[in-house]
Amino acid sequence: MIGPVHALAGYFVAYVAVEGLRIKESRDGVLAAILGAAPDVDYLSPFPFGTPFGHHGVTHSPLLLTLVSTPFLVKYRWKAVPYFLALVSHIVADLVDNTVPLLAPVSWEEFGLRFSLSSSSLPLAHFLQLLVTMVSACAVVKGWRSFPVSLPEKYDRLATPVLILSMLAVPFLPWFIPGDLQVFLNLSKEPFFIISVILFLSSSILILLILMLNVKFLASRILSGFPQGMARGGRDGCEQAGF
Repeated sequence: MIGPVHALAGYFVAYVAVEGLRIKESRDGVLAAILGAAPDVDYLSPFPFGTPFGHHGVTHSPLLLTLVSTPFLVKYRWKAVPYFLALVSHIVADLVDNTVPLLAPVSWEEFGLRFSLSSSSLPLAHFLQLLVTMVSACAVVKGWRSFPVSLPEKYDRLATPVLILSMLAVPFLPWFIPGDLQVFLNLSKEPFFIISVILFLSSSILILLILMLNVKFLASRILSGFPQGMARGGRDGCEQAGF
């Protein structure tokens, strides 16, 4: 499952949990989306697939993720459950779509239904991802205020370092994206190429729209690092542009 769909699935699962548990506080759609995609941070690892420190390694171990989440579940109790489920949604999705090391760290053997790894079930895998994207889009629209995807003030201190790290990561994207797209789209074998394109574009565009909602907040964080006069001019420009 591609990263944007993982993020949207994390949002949707957390949204359903928040509404089902009737949690009135700690409603954070941004955190849910981040946690939905978080285990794939190991995609940047130089180690081989399926090894402890490679892709689908420690960050895809249900036991290890549960151990890491336990202190938050103990401290925040029901308030942390939606975000724990957002994190777990990644493992469940990969279990259906690909494989995960279910028994790690006892064993690093991969288990899963492997829908995306078989030419016969690949169309079904892409359809399921497209369905997750569409359902999540409905949840984003419905939960616009109750489970917002706009960055709250509590991210104020984190925004600048995250932006800096993101900009440093941009030059490395061309190294990863072409190979990933080639595997995902599978131009030579994929009989439903249009589905693949629609899925990739729709999920990515939805994530970009969510980011656009936060452009004013992010711009204010960047401008805060400049001299006051320059920052004021930049903010005026944002306001004139309608942000």
